[in-house]
Amino acid sequence: MNLTTLQRIMADFHARPLPALTVRDKPIRFVRDMSLSIVGARRSGKTYRTYQFIKNHIEQGGHIENICRVQFNDHRLSAMKRADLSSVDEAYYALYPEKRGREEVFFVFDEIHRIEGWEDYILHLLDEPLQRVLITGSTSRLLSGEIASSLRGKNMPVALYPFSFREFLRHYKVAPDVMTSRGQGHLRKRLRHYLQQGGFPGLLDADERLHIDLLQTYWDTMVLRDIIEAHPRANIPIAVFSHFAQALVARTACPFTVRAMVGGMREAGLSFTAETIYSYLRFLEEAFMVFTVPVFSPSEKVRQRNYHKVYAVDWALAQAIASAEGVDVSRQLENMVYLELRRRGWEVSYFRTRQGWEIDFVAVRQAERQRPPMICQVAYSMQRKEVRERELRGLAETARHLRATRVTVVTFNDEETVALDGIRVDIIPAWKWLLAEAIPGQ
Repeated sequence: MNLTTLQRIMADFHARPLPALTVRDKPIRFVRDMSLSIVGARRSGKTYRTYQFIKNHIEQGGHIENICRVQFNDHRLSAMKRADLSSVDEAYYALYPEKRGREEVFFVFDEIHRIEGWEDYILHLLDEPLQRVLITGSTSRLLSGEIASSLRGKNMPVALYPFSFREFLRHYKVAPDVMTSRGQGHLRKRLRHYLQQGGFPGLLDADERLHIDLLQTYWDTMVLRDIIEAHPRANIPIAVFSHFAQALVARTACPFTVRAMVGGMREAGLSFTAETIYSYLRFLEEAFMVFTVPVFSPSEKVRQRNYHKVYAVDWALAQAIASAEGVDVSRQLENMVYLELRRRGWEVSYFRTRQGWEIDFVAVRQAERQRPPMICQVAYSMQRKEVRERELRGLAETARHLRATRVTVVTFNDEETVALDGIRVDIIPAWKWLLAEAIPGQ
């Protein structure tokens, strides 16, 4: 490998100003002797999160020269092989020999997974105590069990989702005001915008007339790069996969079973096995394109026997991909609440009462499993009597069964506190719930 080319890439990065960015809330903390990978759906802002890390490093007194950043999708590195990887730190320390073994150096790599056998090089870098490694790239490759095994448990993944509502407001330089009537009105307007546009950073400053086209392009790229190309041995027929994936996304915030989907696809004349569809579902989840939610139960058999619910990485993406009627605004709101729970570190299930009434979310944290779970229901509006009765029924029974003392109903704009058989229920507008430092009811 030509060391001069690598040194030019490194020096060019050090000479360029960092791009303007919207600050993300997801923290990055290195663990001793471990690499850190930022994982998430394509176009969710992983690369810019590394720029934010570099900017913070400089603001805290660090030097840009202590960052060795290499983008392995650079056309100048297209011929790079496994044996060439050792040239990266060799080229860097040839530029800055005084830093070897004396200063903390951060190796920031985009798309390094393109090179076969890259894991061994990461382990080599981690052998030096003052070297840190930050990786971004194709999620399915970074999360697979094979790679985790190759890295010998020395990689810490950090999930990054599209913009939260707080980040969305920050991008548009809106200071959240939940107290005054004017501030609340402004937040309701921005929430409508957020529901319509979604959270992908690349859409925030784009012409709104292009949003659907951009989202469909994002989807096509995810399918090609993170599914088809990431799993070459699967020999995926794109027609079958696309039919399944679009049908699944159309069920955003709804129950689904693979058996029912297989039946529908066979009626459409498509040929495949059930095992194939289970593989496709796993590929979609590995690429952060969809998430499936089981029923809440301590029994693995019960969780597997009951239907799952599905949510998309972005509700606007689901709306752009789904055919026919699309994803209505109530389901988009539910998807938005689900993603916020995931951002805040909750493990999410749904719950079914003995009467068959469904509770949208039962959320627990891994480190707090001895505490009662948080119960959350989602309803766009509680103004109609039949909707109110439907959304409130089963909450008291669920709270008693799970020993929860408070539950929350997230709406678009309704707000009140009610008591159901001694259980406090907070009905909270989404614009307030999304901005709360601690989610009410936890």
